[in-house]
Amino acid sequence: MIDFHVSWLPLVTVAVVNFIVSWFYYSPAAPWFKAWQRGVGMDPNKKEMTEADRKAMPGLMLGAVVATFLFPYGLQVLVHSVHAVSFGAGAVLGLLVWVTFVVSVGLNTMFEGRKAFVIVLNNILYAITYAVFGGLFAVWS
Repeated sequence: MIDFHVSWLPLVTVAVVNFIVSWFYYSPAAPWFKAWQRGVGMDPNKKEMTEADRKAMPGLMLGAVVATFLFPYGLQVLVHSVHAVSFGAGAVLGLLVWVTFVVSVGLNTMFEGRKAFVIVLNNILYAITYAVFGGLFAVWS
């Protein structure tokens, strides 16, 4: 049976940590940032945002905030539903979710022209966060 029970403190904590980690992972401070920009079709030498970029930013940030809460919510529901109670069990569940859902969706973005480097870079972050956060939900919530 699916357990939709939510432990709010772990969910909000994981969501905030996920947002911050992702922000740094894709920031100009990351050594792979320029390669990532090229991989997604951005100009790595661009220094200023255009008016269109500025107008798009609220929608992009809203999408990021929604996604950053949907991911831990769904992962927490799965961890509760399978009764994972150890960090290892939660981490394995997180990796299972990553492999079956995230990798499959990521591979399908190649049809959109997404470069293999970007898919690999994105999935490094996702594999780590899904495993760690799955483990945390198992022991914390």
